[in-house]
Amino acid sequence: MQNTPSHHFRKRAFLFFIALALSGCSLFVSHYDAAAYQNFTSLKAYHLKFLDDYSTVGGHKWNDASVKATCDLGELKFREAHEYALGKKDDTRVRAIEYLHNAFTRQCKDSLQNQALFNAKYVDQERATTSQNYDWAIEGELTRVNAPKK
Repeated sequence: MQNTPSHHFRKRAFLFFIALALSGCSLFVSHYDAAAYQNFTSLKAYHLKFLDDYSTVGGHKWNDASVKATCDLGELKFREAHEYALGKKDDTRVRAIEYLHNAFTRQCKDSLQNQALFNAKYVDQERATTSQNYDWAIEGELTRVNAPKK
């Protein structure tokens, strides 16, 4: 192996990178973002309200126009959150939004295709799963560098 100046530079650069990575340097960890946190909490509230409002529990009645409007507004909220996450250039936020968005889209599609309210058992199951998924996304945001202390 040659000991040229470029070889020494590459070796030092590689060792520096390894040392930096092993030191737990926060340069490679994304920082807490209050707007991203707000997006997750706002979407969670909206999504859970959607499940509650379009369930057979509470004497709700099917209203096609209302479900479409709620789904359309939810779609806009998810698109805004997705664009924000894309702008932050953080794949974990983007993937979290996409996963939660897919669940909302599926539930809207099911409701509109069946032209029916969700039954109580379905809502209980979906509510638990949906809430847990948002809680994981929110907790992920709170574990980032410079997150507010609880």
